Amino acid sequence: MKRLVLCLALMLAAAAPAWSQTVLRYSNWLPAKHQMHSEVFVPWMAEVEKITEGRVRFEILPKMVGTVPTQFDVLRDGLADMAVFVPGFSPGRFDLIEMAELPLVADEPNVMAPAVEQLYTKHLAKYNEFKGAHIVSIFTTASGHIYTAKKPVRNMADLKGVKLRTSLAANSPAVTALGAVPVQKGTNEIYELVSSGVLDGTLLSKEGVVSFSLVDTLNNLTIIPGGIYNSVLSLAINEDKWKAISAKDREAISKISGQAMAKEVGKAYSKADAAAVATMKKAGKTVIVAEGDFYKQIKQALSYAESTWIAKAKKKGMAEPEKVLAEFRADIAERHKALGIPMLGESQ
Repeated sequence: MKRLVLCLALMLAAAAPAWSQTVLRYSNWLPAKHQMHSEVFVPWMAEVEKITEGRVRFEILPKMVGTVPTQFDVLRDGLADMAVFVPGFSPGRFDLIEMAELPLVADEPNVMAPAVEQLYTKHLAKYNEFKGAHIVSIFTTASGHIYTAKKPVRNMADLKGVKLRTSLAANSPAVTALGAVPVQKGTNEIYELVSSGVLDGTLLSKEGVVSFSLVDTLNNLTIIPGGIYNSVLSLAINEDKWKAISAKDREAISKISGQAMAKEVGKAYSKADAAAVATMKKAGKTVIVAEGDFYKQIKQALSYAESTWIAKAKKKGMAEPEKVLAEFRADIAERHKALGIPMLGESQ
């Protein structure tokens, strides 16, 4: 009898690790070679499996569940356990995080990505806009600028009537304010629409011209200091699935997520941005930085955005959004200073 009890105990002990293992099914829409996937998320997953001694593992699904705009709902509803979602694809739904997407805030990923993570953790998480999801990390990727196929944009007059693609509905008012015509289309449609002459150009990150193989299509880049917009993304896990992980493992995972992940995203995008600008120049393309009167006119045209966001934030229950925004800007300035990176346009 004792021998039987001992055998059963040994069998239970041997089986315990398998019973406590949590497999997170990851709905991925990023290309395998994309810098955020290959340089940040995949190494992070490997590190999570290592520090949890295999108790938390990942399964990258062979096909994305749902569509890119619906990834938040996919993970919240448990159709997948983990996904990257873009709040900007759901205008009017996640108003508070739009602070990080305001025009002309900052265009250095090394600064913006971790600054947004801190903004969310310190000021926005308590409003629970992302109910049902555990935010692993939240960050911006790379700021948006103006690309055109034919005529370079050197002043406000060059923008008048120019048809520019934008992927986010929230960016359309900014395009209109600059005198151009916004057309909301997916990034995968840029080549066809621009090469056929249906559109004159697009809003796109610096790195995007290389990531989406558009160097031969887009001949002119106008860099807007601070960016016309920033795109917020978040890697998140279904809340119930996150709670199924032991407290000890959740603590260990959190230590390599949040700020740590946001900094890695910033590094990856900063490197890709610089490489893309160098590629454009090497290919003989026109690269312009908006400055002087041109920048001042852009700043004036886009000044509406801040007050618009403040009104939304107050409606969502934030008592003093002006102070939160001021602190966010101050943090960005300090991060620039700490990294020795000048803020383009700050003196204009």
